[in-house]
Amino acid sequence: MANRTGPTVTTFEALAVAGQFGITLVVSVVLGYFAGHWLDDRLNTGIIFTLIGVLLGLVAAVLNTLRLYTALMRKSETERLTQSAPTMESVRRANEGNTLDEDQNEHL
Repeated sequence: MANRTGPTVTTFEALAVAGQFGITLVVSVVLGYFAGHWLDDRLNTGIIFTLIGVLLGLVAAVLNTLRLYTALMRKSETERLTQSAPTMESVRRANEGNTLDEDQNEHL
């Protein structure tokens, strides 16, 4: 199997991002529609503000999902780096040339 070098995302995390996108999309588009429709009724402008509201809702949903996804990728990358980073104790032992068995025998 190929050695992965980038961040990995679990299935649960991927489903969470997809679900968040769906909910955000519906809520923001519906709110944009109603706000635009309200403005159109007050200003007698046809459907121009309704279209603008729906488009702003779409843009807001996409931007929110991108923000969530980049935060998830940053968290995954941080976890991957901390898991693969050597601890200070293992670095000290490597520098001294002692193995774990030798250190344990010294304490006995």
